[in-house]
This record gives sequence, C-alpha cells and structure tokens, in this order.
Amino acid sequence: MEHSVIYPRPLRKGDQVCVIDPANAFTEEGIRNARAFLEGNGFQVVISEDMAFKRGTPEERAKRLNDVLRNRDNKAVLCMWGGYGTIPLLDKIDYEALKANRPVFSGFSDITAIHMAIQNKTGLVSFHGPALYSPKRPVTPDAKRQFIDMVTEPQKRKELSNLNGEPFRSVRRGTARGRLTGGNMTIISRLMGTPYEIDTKDRIIFLEEVGEKPYRLHGMLYQLKLAGKFSDAAGVIIGGLTGCDDEGRPGSGEEAVRTVLEDVDIPVICNVRSGHLCDPLTLPLGAEAKLEGDRVIIIGT
Repeated sequence: MEHSVIYPRPLRKGDQVCVIDPANAFTEEGIRNARAFLEGNGFQVVISEDMAFKRGTPEERAKRLNDVLRNRDNKAVLCMWGGYGTIPLLDKIDYEALKANRPVFSGFSDITAIHMAIQNKTGLVSFHGPALYSPKRPVTPDAKRQFIDMVTEPQKRKELSNLNGEPFRSVRRGTARGRLTGGNMTIISRLMGTPYEIDTKDRIIFLEEVGEKPYRLHGMLYQLKLAGKFSDAAGVIIGGLTGCDDEGRPGSGEEAVRTVLEDVDIPVICNVRSGHLCDPLTLPLGAEAKLEGDRVIIIGT
C-alpha cells in the first residue's frame, strides 16, 4: 500500500530523545558514549528499558518498544546499534503511534527490518543513521555532524557527498527520481515474501552490507533481480560493502554488484558511503531523492 510521505518533527535543542536496543543489548560503555554525544548536541537523553534479543519474549520486548513509541515526549527514538533480533517485533509494533507522534527514528544494519516495516505501514521518513557508539568502527565527527544536520532539518534539500572525499561511481549513468528505500541486503533478503517485503516500485533502492563474500552478495542481488525489484525501481544506490572483498581470491563486492546490475535499465551508483563504516552518510528513507549522473540529491520540500 502506497502511503504519503510523512516527515518527522525536526529535532530541536532541549528535546527528549530515547535510546533503544531492539537488536544487540546495551552496554554501560555504549550508554555512556551515546549519552555524551547526544547531550553534547543539546538533547535530553533517556535510556529505554532493555528490549534486546533474548531479553524477554517478542511480546514483552515489543511492549517496551511500544511504550517508547507512544510517549509523545520522545521526539526521537534512536537505536544504539545493530546486531540481531528486530524481525520478531515487526508484527507487534504500534505503527499508529509512530504515525501520530512522528518521532525521528534512526538505526542501521538489523534495524533495516524496522525501517522496511515503517515505510510499508506508515510512510514516515526514517533515518539510516550511524551507530550511536561503536568500538569497532568509531563514527567520525563529520558523520555525527551530518546525522545531526539531517534530523534537525529533515525537509531541507541536500546534495550528498562522501565525507572522506571519495567520488560516487556510476555503474549505469542516467537520471531518476523516487522515494528512497532499502538498507542492509541480508535483512531485505530475509523479509522477502513477508508483509514487510521491500516495495521498490518507482523508488530508489539503497543497499549496503558487511562481511558477506562476493558470491553471497551476488545471490542476494539476483534474488531481488528475479523478484522484479530492479525492473520496477527508479534507480539503485550501493552503499558500503564493508569487508565483502574476498581477500586472496579474485572478485570483489563491487564486481558482484556490477555483474548483476550492469544490464538493468535504470541508473546505478556505487560507493555512496553509508552503512558499516566510520564515516557513514545518514540517509532519509522514505524521502524523495533524485539521481543525476554521479549526483545524489535529497529533494526535500
């Protein structure tokens, strides 16, 4: 079902933001660093009751999540990091509360499942944003600033560029316009055939991955191709393919992408650095965007 685009209320200094853990559980170090980052940007921080995988039944975990979503004081609901465990929550989330309260919602990796469900059920723009804390891939100050810029001005026109200066690379050049959708390839693959399956019609698909060998990327992309997900899409953005090159063997993650997508009749742009990276771009999923050659532009309103 197609929903109208709904933007979250822009975050303002002094707003209450709630940090949640619907995948991997909180750690004291993670909470301390997430709080420092968010309070340093002028927000009031609350930490949710633990709702991570195996921290209760799916029903118990979903109740804790819904308590957060129903609280109108929470102007943002921000996932600590990714991990595993969000899929069992999808059929239990209070989407009407999300739609009514319009909080900023941000997360990445396993949180892709919630992003897909939000888009299918509400049309609310949500943010494929950085981990609030990551000892393995510490997020750079520039990436944190870009995240703050995105959530405080969610409807502003923005042209994206990689924070490390690397150019985007075209597999197929062209122009396209559509709402952004997507996230982690593994999660998108797991949702195929469910009510939360990715809707790609007239949309720009964003895909990223971590730690999957090229042949596995090839397989997931071909699943999407055979399902017609590229034939009805407007364009494709390939984000970070972190740790996906097969060291010591021929082939790479990007080569797998090019092999599958070289004959699709829509624009495809690679190396848009969003995903499992130290300098990830924050992307507003559900927002209107356009591709022009090697450019990626968030249209805004």
